[in-house]
Amino acid sequence: MKSQTRLFNLSLFAGLLLNAVGLWGQPTDGSANEPTLKPEPVTEDEPRRETNDAATELRVGGDSGIRIRVSGRHRPEIVKFGSDAIVREGEESSDVVVIFGSAIIDGSVRGDAVVIGGKAKVNGLVTGNLVVPLGSAELGPNAHIEENAVVIGGTLSASPEARVDGDRVELAWDGGLPSFVGVKNWIMQGLILGRPLPHQSGWWWWVALACALMYLLTALVFARPITAGVGALESQPVGSFFVGVLMFVLFVPLLLLLAVTGVGLVVIPFVFCTAIVAFVFGKIAVYRLVGQQIGKQFGISILQLPIVALLVGIVILYLVYMIPILGFLVWGIIAPLGLGAVTLAAFRAFRSEGRRGNSNPAPRPPAPAAASIPSPAASAVVHPPVIGEPSASLPAGDASLLARAGFWIRFAATFLDLLLVGAFLAVTHLHPIFLIVWVAYHVGMWTWKGTTIGGIVFGIKVIRKDGRDLDFAVALVRSLASFLSALVLFLGFFWAGWNREKLSWHDIIAGTIVVRTPRGSSLL
Repeated sequence: MKSQTRLFNLSLFAGLLLNAVGLWGQPTDGSANEPTLKPEPVTEDEPRRETNDAATELRVGGDSGIRIRVSGRHRPEIVKFGSDAIVREGEESSDVVVIFGSAIIDGSVRGDAVVIGGKAKVNGLVTGNLVVPLGSAELGPNAHIEENAVVIGGTLSASPEARVDGDRVELAWDGGLPSFVGVKNWIMQGLILGRPLPHQSGWWWWVALACALMYLLTALVFARPITAGVGALESQPVGSFFVGVLMFVLFVPLLLLLAVTGVGLVVIPFVFCTAIVAFVFGKIAVYRLVGQQIGKQFGISILQLPIVALLVGIVILYLVYMIPILGFLVWGIIAPLGLGAVTLAAFRAFRSEGRRGNSNPAPRPPAPAAASIPSPAASAVVHPPVIGEPSASLPAGDASLLARAGFWIRFAATFLDLLLVGAFLAVTHLHPIFLIVWVAYHVGMWTWKGTTIGGIVFGIKVIRKDGRDLDFAVALVRSLASFLSALVLFLGFFWAGWNREKLSWHDIIAGTIVVRTPRGSSLL
């Protein structure tokens, strides 16, 4: 009987959660302010309650029947996200829903009270159910719950004078096992807040330190494949990200396909282990690259050593993992980025091994000597200079050999463009089409002048890698690809700050570079 009661309450709790997110009980036809009907049983001795609301009462079945009170005022619901809800003594409210906050109820709640991930302190009347998942509830001496009081993942403490007309259900995490308490704490302090590593002390810090030690030992034993992964990440960041996303998407279907074939059941453990190894190697490659870039930015050579760079990257990203919401977003970007880099590095290694296996060591017969006849056309060919040659002279008009623009000057130019476009939209009231105006502005300016107004002010220009100016197609591709750079927490933009060639992700996709124009040259 007790188990049936708990199943009933769990079913009731599921229904209340649907009510909390608005799937039940929310009017969709604008009838929130229409008169409401509420049947109330009445007896001959019950005095009529005084109210300040304009109301009409109907009696059904004579004086001893049911009184239906039609009220012209709809009691507002209280819905809070990330903050507390307070119903003071003498106040009255309809349903109360609090997510990631607490509820203090000293007055009356004509409905249900649901507190998710917080604490409920009740010292008043709740005519419906009190449901507190992933939290705790405290009932004072004047608390009166007319239906059920359900607490899941927490504690229910009640004063002896507190009244609960229904059932009291308390499903705690511990159950005598401390590990469940740690899981509950990680869910409350980490998962719900969107961070994989809460700053509070707990078993998760021991897991994080164990993972860091494993990363260091793995980097010492498997230095070559991790170095190859770092190289692939530096040279092909966009390809690494998309390959990693593709690997995550296709991993489960691949396992299902192998399981269906029957013969593939033997291969599934090897595929699973290979995926875990690639995932770990990818995380190490990303950590190490972050540490190396910190050393390059500050000019500290010791920070660019592989093990030191890995340790610095682990410390920095662990600190980021403790930031709410941002921590999980960064973790979610690092996972496919590292996995894709290791996958690309493996493809490169297999390709190079295949070329070595197919190479023919037998010497080729010497080619017959051709007559050396000078040609006027051949003698007129001028080979372009190579960057870095001391004797190379920069021919006029070859802008691809100019100094590259770094991240901060590009950021300043983009910020100025944002101010100008924002001022234009404020005057013309075209805020809903901001993205369209932003793309049209950049595509038009890049096609016309190869730069924007911000670029003109700071003396930078966008050109193709071969030195030619941008046409409409390349400008459009670069502009649309910039949204991809922004999609991964603007990582594609920051890439220009530590890439050797000062290339952002949209530069890599469109085949463009951003250069500084010589002093005295005009971009108009």
